[in-house]
Amino acid sequence: MPELGWLFNVPVLRFLLIGLGYTLALAALSITISFALGMLLALGRLSRFPLIRYPATLYIEIIRSLPLLLIIAFTFFGLPQIIGVQLEPFQAGVIALSGFTAALLAEIIRSGILSVNRGLIEAAQSQGFTGVQVLGLVTLPIALRRMTPAIVSQFITLLKDTSLTAIIGILELTRRGRIISSQPPFEPIPVFALIAVIYFLVNYGLSLVSRGLEERQA
Repeated sequence: MPELGWLFNVPVLRFLLIGLGYTLALAALSITISFALGMLLALGRLSRFPLIRYPATLYIEIIRSLPLLLIIAFTFFGLPQIIGVQLEPFQAGVIALSGFTAALLAEIIRSGILSVNRGLIEAAQSQGFTGVQVLGLVTLPIALRRMTPAIVSQFITLLKDTSLTAIIGILELTRRGRIISSQPPFEPIPVFALIAVIYFLVNYGLSLVSRGLEERQA
């Protein structure tokens, strides 16, 4: 069995932890942006106004049909030529992950909203609530409780998908693992085993948070 002391040297661990920081930063920003954008897209797709509903629906359907790797590459290499502004790799990564995840979250949120009992909505309307009040006080609170597991699951997927941003030069956790494994003593299995443990611990933490929210709501 090869000696693994080198893997736990301070410089190696620091190098990986910096990569983990990039991974968590990418995920945190993308989660925040994608949730807000996904909510808007879901409400847009449910809108009675065609000028709002059709563009939202078109965006969701197009983005959901494309691979994330293609969206990341387009955002970094193609989008700057369209908007005339060069994007940093981190900026492009956040934009791509947020835009892609928002389309997936929009369908989760839309399904959650549609699952709310119509009788509850009509009861609120009969009490004189406006459409905005019904949405904010009745529909969304109930829908969010029901779709919490699916949303957290999507966020876990997003965190893992940050590894794809390596193609545009972001030195996130997985990319840094490849750099370490390509150097002496050339031991990729221990490196990626350690990275797998790190991903597991982070994602398992998110799962525990989701489970706690479900139990509290129950």
